[in-house]
Formats: sequence, C-alpha cells, structure tokens
Amino acid sequence: MNVAWLHNVVGTGSALLPGEHAGGGEMADAGMIAHAPAGVTVTRIAASQWEQALGFDRIVIAATDQLSDEAMRTLAERKPFVWVHHQQQPSAARAHLFRSADPFVCMSDAHALREAAWSGTRPVWNHGWIDPDDVAPGRKRREALWAARNHPQKGRINARIWAQRNDVPLVELTDVSRETVLAHMAQAQWFVFLPKGFDSCPRTLIEAELAGCEIVTNQHAGRRDPGDIREVLSAQPGKFWGWL
Repeated sequence: MNVAWLHNVVGTGSALLPGEHAGGGEMADAGMIAHAPAGVTVTRIAASQWEQALGFDRIVIAATDQLSDEAMRTLAERKPFVWVHHQQQPSAARAHLFRSADPFVCMSDAHALREAAWSGTRPVWNHGWIDPDDVAPGRKRREALWAARNHPQKGRINARIWAQRNDVPLVELTDVSRETVLAHMAQAQWFVFLPKGFDSCPRTLIEAELAGCEIVTNQHAGRRDPGDIREVLSAQPGKFWGWL
C-alpha cells in the first residue's frame, strides 16, 4: 500500500518555531512513519502540495494549517486518515474534512473532546510513539525545568511565577536539542508546564514522566491515557496503523 503523508513545512529562522529543533508534531510524524508495517510505503508530501497525494492508495493528513478550503473539500472525498496534532481552527471546510475522515484522530481524550465540540465528530486519539528508553531518571536535584518553544502560549512566565512562589530554582530551555532537554529532565525534580491555552498532549509531559519528574501542569494540558506508561506508549503504533 502506498500512503501519502501530508504535513506542514516548518520554516527556519523563526523565533516562535525554530527550524533546527523539531517540535512535538514533527517528532510524532517521524516516529509513527518509522513504525509503518511491512507492505506500507509512506511518502511525505508538503500539505501545500496536496494534489500530489491524490494518486496514492491512502492519504494521511497530519496537518491542516496549510490546506485551503478547496483542498480540504477535495481531500474529504477520499475519506482520508486525519491525525491532527494541535487544537484546530474551526471552519466549515475543516469540519467537513473531519466528518469525512476515516478515521479522525486527535492526540488525547481531552483533545478529542475539544474538536468534537465544534466539528460534530466523534474522534479517536493516539499519543504518538515515544521510545520509553530515550530518557530515564538520574540523580535528582532540587530544581524545576521549563522546556518548550519560545511561544507565549507555552507558559514560561507562569513557570517563573510557580518557581518563585515555591522557592525552587528554575532552568529554562528553548531552542535547544532534544538531547539537551532530556538530560536536564533526568536531573530535575519538577517539570513545570502551565500553558496559557490548550495543548493537545504535550510530548514533554510524557518524557518528563519517564524521567521521574514531578509534573506541575494545569487543565489546559491534555494527558496520556491512564495505565503503565510503557504499556500505553507501546500500544500507540499498533493502534494507529490498525486504523489504516
């Protein structure tokens, strides 16, 4: 089976979206594509070049931001596999795409509830693949870590306020490699993520849990399914490709 995987092209040099360091959405795509089962060939196509996907057996839409209304209506006719990574901008064309999708997949239960509320869908969800052996608890220090893209929504100021109120040193990381973030997670006692708006299922919260951090977050952050973290993560690729 030949699968077209539509994704957003991430530009370089942006203060809000550094091109050198992939974010959660880009890593989710890469991890799931790497777990494609035998007999499935995946071709990544920029969402802005969506017409190229029409000749494939199956279409996975992992980003809608760069799709026009015409593109979404045309792609809806193919009943694509839609996996959105963040809260979506409501529109009639996007709602039509989501209702036509087979399946429509969000990042978490909380994310699915948000999209269902405006689009009239009944989404399922998948957290994506994270290798549980990528990070492990180290010798913990009495410090907190905030690590995210340098975007106002990511709650950097809220993390500073929490650290000050609790008299805890705060390490702030942005625009650094994932390896650097994971190394600090292994040593930090707390991971602080207090976003100002909804975040569908922050990858860093799962990584911080694997690193043995105490999680400080709020109602704006979607969370993984309950249960043993390794079992939950190991189930994601099979569940995802089982929907194909």
